[in-house]
Amino acid sequence: MARAASIKRFDLSFRTAYAQAKEAALAQSSVPLLTPGSVQIEIRGGLRFAYRYRYNVGGKRLAEYLGPQGNDETVASIREAEEEIRAGSIFAQYSRDLRRVGFYGADNSTLVTVARLFNAGIFAGGGVLVGSHAFGAVLNELGYSTHFPMTEDVDIARGRRIQIAGLPQGGFLALLRETGLPFQEVPELKRGAPPTSFKVRGRTLKVDLLVPSKGIPYRAVRVPELGAHATGLPFLEYLVEEPIQSILLGRDRIVPIVVPSAGRYCIHKLAVYAMRSASDNSKRDKDAFQAATLAAALAPDQDILLLDAVDAMTKTMRDKARHGARRALDWLDGDPPEAAEVLERIAARKI
Repeated sequence: MARAASIKRFDLSFRTAYAQAKEAALAQSSVPLLTPGSVQIEIRGGLRFAYRYRYNVGGKRLAEYLGPQGNDETVASIREAEEEIRAGSIFAQYSRDLRRVGFYGADNSTLVTVARLFNAGIFAGGGVLVGSHAFGAVLNELGYSTHFPMTEDVDIARGRRIQIAGLPQGGFLALLRETGLPFQEVPELKRGAPPTSFKVRGRTLKVDLLVPSKGIPYRAVRVPELGAHATGLPFLEYLVEEPIQSILLGRDRIVPIVVPSAGRYCIHKLAVYAMRSASDNSKRDKDAFQAATLAAALAPDQDILLLDAVDAMTKTMRDKARHGARRALDWLDGDPPEAAEVLERIAARKI
């Protein structure tokens, strides 16, 4: 893992380009699951017909018949398709330019999965993207980059009942399958326990549903509006309170998302560090690394976000966070000093 101190701040011109891409992306009412494709005129039986060719997430080429050339309805269909293609090319250029200079972006299968959730209203209805993809998006929002392990896991937190219209028959699993990816439920280790994760067959891509735990953590909790169950996690309610709008960059598309605020994400990772068992060192290190990285990005000139998150901690969280703060200090190695000072005070329970 890279050291948290190795974060790089993007130049103002790149941060401005990101802001422009975000503004354009947030104006979308939906994100296409297929590539923009192209319109072609083909001759069949001596007559000319218009088709639009696109690719799905699995790389399969799909043909859409637009009609006979010259027909008024065909002309309108071609015009609409070409406008979608132009819009798609703009988002593709935005994404390529930003990812080329180091902004975080997701792989295509992840992007399409998150796009389907956006189109269904999951984020508008109260869902929050958490986990590593959210960490990358939050860093983009702050104007920083760093190197960290990529993951295909998509973690969706539900802080409150998600208001969603038109859930397909078959619930959340059926919704995921509308991506074109062969999602299936992941059986729980405990016999009879309902699944809370959904994995693409033959792939590492996995979607986890999460809710704040009430009582014993890590138990399955029914989410009736999604026709599914979720895993109850400690301190999740704190994490998803006051989320922000962001975007997830893909290869040729950009998806509007909702993610935790940077300050709460940082503090939550400090507390979660102490909740993991000693045998789960890789995840504990990732928690501390992400917290240290966000502290390093926030403390020098956006410390108010960090201090507000500290003030919002419960007593239990403060007791847990001090352990994570000590480990995060190892990642910082004193740089930047503003971040080290905040973490030292958390570790010593002085704030």
